[in-house]
Amino acid sequence: MASKGLVHVRIDDRLIHGQVAVYWCNAVGATRIMLANDAMYANEVQKAALRLAVPAGLKSSFLDVKTAAANLTAGKYDGQKVILVVRRPSDILRLMDAGVEIDAVNVGNVPAREGTVSLYKTINLLPEEIEELKELNSRGVKLTGKMVPDNSEEDLMITLNKF
Repeated sequence: MASKGLVHVRIDDRLIHGQVAVYWCNAVGATRIMLANDAMYANEVQKAALRLAVPAGLKSSFLDVKTAAANLTAGKYDGQKVILVVRRPSDILRLMDAGVEIDAVNVGNVPAREGTVSLYKTINLLPEEIEELKELNSRGVKLTGKMVPDNSEEDLMITLNKF
């Protein structure tokens, strides 16, 4: 079972943008969007830009991974419907290591970078990220690839097991 309050967990390099802010938040009935990533948290300019993408009426949290984990495990968002967005699989592993219960992760957009392997058109992972996703799966986390709620759900492990 996922930690109280979490209704959707997504890996997306862009963190918040139209697909997350509109489609995903509406599809899961989110009342809060939480971004958890240390690099984003340390960048005031990036946080200011990301805040502009939060739809009116939706609460938001822009946190480092440690604080996000502390807030979630303390039940700070009980009664809310939180969509959690991180940049990388390592963010999810750190959240889980800190006690956050996560049972499913949707992998959205991870851009091509030097050294990445393309799993799908929009999902490009470094070898260590593939291993991190396999670790998440070994912990019982269901991994799916899906850009928007209306798309068909791809079982990421079918593709990951080829690597």
